[in-house]
Amino acid sequence: MTLPASSFRGRWARRLLFLALPLLGLAYQLTAKETADAMGGTPFGAQWVLTALTLHWTQAMIALEIVGFGVWMVVLSEVKLSEAFPLSALSYVLVVVAGWTLFHESGSVLQVLGGAAILAGVWLVGRSPETEE
Repeated sequence: MTLPASSFRGRWARRLLFLALPLLGLAYQLTAKETADAMGGTPFGAQWVLTALTLHWTQAMIALEIVGFGVWMVVLSEVKLSEAFPLSALSYVLVVVAGWTLFHESGSVLQVLGGAAILAGVWLVGRSPETEE
């Protein structure tokens, strides 16, 4: 038995939503941090833009933005915005953890509580009953 195209796309859209979007968001923020570190001390202006565009981190950041846009369009074509957008908040938690582990940033109890609140909110939104459109 073959599945209708919309069912197949819907399943893939949900997989992209739960896995790809948070990871793309995390990767984008990591490349943004590396770009910012590499650009530290460079005065803002035309030369700043030209320098930024030559950095591999900036190029990766732009590529991630383009891929993220494409994935987001696929997701939104199959999933309601009110369901999809809250799940994008998962990347916030991943970014905080990456800051602690990759950049050795100090953590706090408030960050842990905030991350737990985000995860709880995403879980609550995900458990909301289906409504008719």
